[in-house]
Amino acid sequence: MEARDYRPVKLLDRLEGNNHIVLLYDRQEYADLIIARYFKNGLEKGESCIFFTADEPGAVERRLAASGIDVERYGKKNMLRIFHIERSDEGKRDVLATLKTIREEATRGMKGPFRFAGRTITDTKSIEGMNLGMVVERTGHQHFAEFDNSQLCYYDISGLEKSRRDEWVAGLLRNHHYVIYAAEPEKAVAFDTTLLEKEE
Repeated sequence: MEARDYRPVKLLDRLEGNNHIVLLYDRQEYADLIIARYFKNGLEKGESCIFFTADEPGAVERRLAASGIDVERYGKKNMLRIFHIERSDEGKRDVLATLKTIREEATRGMKGPFRFAGRTITDTKSIEGMNLGMVVERTGHQHFAEFDNSQLCYYDISGLEKSRRDEWVAGLLRNHHYVIYAAEPEKAVAFDTTLLEKEE
């Protein structure tokens, strides 16, 4: 499969301006393909790209490099940064202030415009963690224009808290401009979430 023929890549390649995108997946290889293309498109436009992760940064760098991003070159140019966040989700109750602080810290010394991938809530396996995650997503989306950047949030569907998974996914769709489901080519979809509003 050529990446440019993959439906989610076609959507990413035509997006302009600042967008809030949710990426849903159940296999890491498809997530890596989308995240790398999202960053590649930004880097080619001169945007600074920041990847939020609680994982070991070297592992993320290796995945980006394997997906075609020249991590070393863009890192030296201060256009690509892996920003490590703590796994603990405690103390993130003043959500808007926390999001603004993280954005400020993550972009320090870099030039805009900015393009982010990741999420600030790492616990998606518990009801409490997902409740907090939904508050963060809703707050971030309501104030999205204030941040003046693009954001791709990603969620492994197989790792979402199971008893309310449908509710969580519906909430994620409501709080993003675009949704990408990265899967095998025949199952992959990508669309503007305003299409869902018209159906309601």
